[in-house]
Amino acid sequence: MMFSGTALFRVLVQEPAGDVARLPLWSRLLITLSVLAVGGLLFAGSYPLIVRGKRHRSGTIASLGDLPEARYVLYLRPFGLDLEMALPMPDAPGGLMRSPFEIPGMTQEDFLVRQFKALGRVVAVGQPGERLPLLGAERGYLPVGNWQNTVSKMIQGAHVVMMTTAPGPGTVWEFTEALRTISPARLILLVYGELAQYTAFGEAVAQRYAIRSKEEEAGVWPRLPELPAFSLPLPAAKGQRWDLRLKGIVSFDEDWNATFNRFDPIVPRIRLAWTLRRLVRHELEPVLGPLSQLPMTAAAHLQKPAG
Repeated sequence: MMFSGTALFRVLVQEPAGDVARLPLWSRLLITLSVLAVGGLLFAGSYPLIVRGKRHRSGTIASLGDLPEARYVLYLRPFGLDLEMALPMPDAPGGLMRSPFEIPGMTQEDFLVRQFKALGRVVAVGQPGERLPLLGAERGYLPVGNWQNTVSKMIQGAHVVMMTTAPGPGTVWEFTEALRTISPARLILLVYGELAQYTAFGEAVAQRYAIRSKEEEAGVWPRLPELPAFSLPLPAAKGQRWDLRLKGIVSFDEDWNATFNRFDPIVPRIRLAWTLRRLVRHELEPVLGPLSQLPMTAAAHLQKPAG
């Protein structure tokens, strides 16, 4: 209807002929603007319907304790973050260069998860009681009071564990569990928000680590890694900064030395429809490249079908 309205403007207003030219100008303008307005409203209202339709089509994982796939990425976050990550992707800067087809119908979590799907199936524990799974990671559900043993097994079997630095008690426990049970190279931290939240996460982790390393004597606890300084954005020499929720990714080497990889996409002033996606992949390559080279976990080898 929007495209038809553009054509009607030429036929009714710019180059009227015959009976059309005898219509009053105000009526011709009203017809054209009505068609354009209805098309615009339908386009704007389609986004929540598209998202809800995708949520209905999203299946859930029957048993998180027995994942059938040989290779998966485990996404850990506080449930309170879900509603924020269910919002649509923020518009990239660019004025007239913006296009609704650049990031069509994606929520923030959906867009993030798509960047990691090449590493394996992305799975997460869903919030108990939610009627439909949110877009992004595939959800499975666990009992409210008995989740830690299953999550621990999922952490150990994951090809990559990515968790947010939001300081929820569950996420803090999961970080210390990952510290205790997996190779450092398999863990990444998604830094959402600003410095205050990042600092609060580090302080909460230190407190939980001190308690668990004293109370749970079984196994060997590695040293608590020092989180790197929160990197501030550099001045944008060319283009405009795309202000996304994700500010950086912390990765670890085999000795638990951490590196803060700033995620700071600068959008060129002139771009094509696929420019944003290629820009994001380029920004994440320093993290995704090493993760893609990791060998399979022992648990994945056991699950891999023979032949």
